[in-house]
Amino acid sequence: MKKFLLMIIAVLAFVTVSAQPPQGGQRGGDRNARMLEMLQKHLNMSPEQAKKFLPVYQGYQREIRAVRKDTKTYVDSFKGEEMTIKVAKKIMMAQLNGDKEIIKVKKEYIKVFVNYLTPEQLSKVFTIGQGPRRPRGGQGGQSPRPQGAPQQ
Repeated sequence: MKKFLLMIIAVLAFVTVSAQPPQGGQRGGDRNARMLEMLQKHLNMSPEQAKKFLPVYQGYQREIRAVRKDTKTYVDSFKGEEMTIKVAKKIMMAQLNGDKEIIKVKKEYIKVFVNYLTPEQLSKVFTIGQGPRRPRGGQGGQSPRPQGAPQQ
């Protein structure tokens, strides 16, 4: 219970901090304007609703980016090492743990998002910015080899 209360306090503190207006030049203002337009378009929001939701959504995005950055930094730390089963397992576990952290952040933010979004908007919020995915791996549009396929 104590952990849960600390988590709620942390999320609320983060939302409060992220609600501060951007510091500095025009760049942040342009980004905010584009983000407002995107929220209005993809979630069918009124301008007022989008303005209220924007700081919360930006806080969510910051947390997701931080998890991805930490995961990438850890995975990149193995670049100089010889690829062994042990190293491959460490990389895979780091990526899976990063995925778990992202899911954890999303679950936390659902609890916050329900205060700003309709059920229809809530069902779409995690798909914002997810266009068609390009395949990873492979070269020149080729898909990666299936596991166990012989090398050429």
